[in-house]
Amino acid sequence: MTAKVVDYTQSQTTITNYSKTRYISSDIMDQEWNSIWQGTWLLAGLTSDLETPGDYFVFSIGTEQILVSKTSKGTIEAFYNVCQHRGNQLVTSRRGNAKSFRCAYHAWTYDHDGNLKSVPSKDRFKLDPHCENLALRKVHCAYWNGLVFINLAEQTETLESYLGPVADLLEAYHFEEMTLVQDQTVHLDCNWKAVVDNFGELYHVDFLHPQHKRMVDCRNDIVRLFKNGHTGVEVPGATVNPRYPVPEHPTDIQSSQLNSLGLNPDDFKGRVLDIRQAVQKQKKLIDTDLGMNYHRFSDDQLSDVWQYNLFPNAILSFTPEHCWILRPRPHPTDPQRCEFDKISLVKFANSTDPNKDILGPGKTSALLNPSDKTNSERKRPETDVFTYDQVINGEKDMTDTINQDVALLGGVQKGMASKGFDKVFLSDDEVRIQHFHDHLDLQLHKDPPHE
Repeated sequence: MTAKVVDYTQSQTTITNYSKTRYISSDIMDQEWNSIWQGTWLLAGLTSDLETPGDYFVFSIGTEQILVSKTSKGTIEAFYNVCQHRGNQLVTSRRGNAKSFRCAYHAWTYDHDGNLKSVPSKDRFKLDPHCENLALRKVHCAYWNGLVFINLAEQTETLESYLGPVADLLEAYHFEEMTLVQDQTVHLDCNWKAVVDNFGELYHVDFLHPQHKRMVDCRNDIVRLFKNGHTGVEVPGATVNPRYPVPEHPTDIQSSQLNSLGLNPDDFKGRVLDIRQAVQKQKKLIDTDLGMNYHRFSDDQLSDVWQYNLFPNAILSFTPEHCWILRPRPHPTDPQRCEFDKISLVKFANSTDPNKDILGPGKTSALLNPSDKTNSERKRPETDVFTYDQVINGEKDMTDTINQDVALLGGVQKGMASKGFDKVFLSDDEVRIQHFHDHLDLQLHKDPPHE
């Protein structure tokens, strides 16, 4: 059994071998900075962090910091986080609410729209700073489905055009209706593309994530390939992996799903493969009671786990009840290091410990708690920043699945740097990786978009 591949590019992706240098070369890292990071729509943050005028967050990418602000007009704007006087970093906190943005160095002050409003001792300048177009420098900013994107290019296509059919396929999932319950960043000793590759195939799941055989079928997935390097995979959920013997009784994870929907696991003795369809039907029956608007989803969407990778580095793993936003960001100077963000959203989050693996794919239905709809009263979790070693040592938890992935990535990078390894060798099951790197190569051979 192999994945069904749906290619929206109308071209046939061919599996090829490519050099390891793209994971270890400083020259390629520089090319990526000019051609990828400065010319592509990048997922910067959540609209839920920008609810009222003055709300802001700072997005770091490579050597740049971007200040994203909710303006007095209710729009969202993005600027380089740099005071126009002497180049000092303007805002130093990750997020917050400010009446204005005031430089700590000489007190130059900007409003939420980036306009220069106040300059101490402005009569000491030969030219009036207010008349010299010294507003904060804007970058392109757009938002979709509760997610804020920025683009550092001077000219760019619209975000809608960039996403293409991905936006339509994900229309039923309203991520803006979900609640942020966990915000984590781990420093990894690997190239950012090693992280993207990891979430670009299911080949490793049977071996690295044994728990998944109790909740998803990674042998009958649907793969989608899109223009602009985006990819998707849709994995049957509420079922078991047919690579292994089908159990007589529902697995613990299936039982949890059934119980959360008011179904009795005992009714499915000898009928484990019927659970997926039963979950789909039951969700439609209790749609109103849960307030989930399940009617807007297809049958498959009600049970399955979807993962869509938005080029270059945004990975969305989601069900109707949850979304993981996984985002590796390149290190400013070292091609063999990166920062990896995991942002966890759920629908109707309750008070359960967000560190439990219940936030993982296939388990999220247990988080539904219709009696707790006061999400606006919940305090936003702080960003927890830690090291690779803290995950390995068990000091930090990103759920079993992500912990297992993180534990491997350092070794992958060491192998990439070894004289004993020259080229990546892909299978047909890794077509999403190939599609990603094909588009990466296409972008690297273009002229820098900002020139």
